[in-house]
Amino acid sequence: MAVKEPSITASPNRGLALTVGAVLSLWGILGFFFAADGDPGFFSRKGGMLWNAFGVNPPLALIWVMLAAVLLIMGLGTTIGSRNGNVLVGAVLVVLALYGFVLGNTSANILALNTTDNVFHAIVGVILLLTAFGADKQNIRALRAEAARV
Repeated sequence: MAVKEPSITASPNRGLALTVGAVLSLWGILGFFFAADGDPGFFSRKGGMLWNAFGVNPPLALIWVMLAAVLLIMGLGTTIGSRNGNVLVGAVLVVLALYGFVLGNTSANILALNTTDNVFHAIVGVILLLTAFGADKQNIRALRAEAARV
């Protein structure tokens, strides 16, 4: 009996990857427009403000768009791929949060990160990692067994 790939609604990893990917793509695209409101430099420490809460400059907006692309491509693919994408993007967001918390008030803050950015990155990164490691275990186990059988 062949194992069928779970649908987007039946796979928490795929659903979360598409949801977070859509949010990050929207924020990344808007970030390019709002980044011009702040210091005009590409790697400006001040940057612009997105929704009067999130500090953003062009490199941070670019990072958001690239992470969104990974999540959207993987979320539209397979459950195993979306799990791996969630692990990768979750780890990057947690690292961004740590970078912002540690270096946010120094000259090394080249991404214009503020506390709101850091909290957002930490929460979303942890949710992606928890979902990747905790959800879809039966689906992934069955898909891997089917792939090994074929």
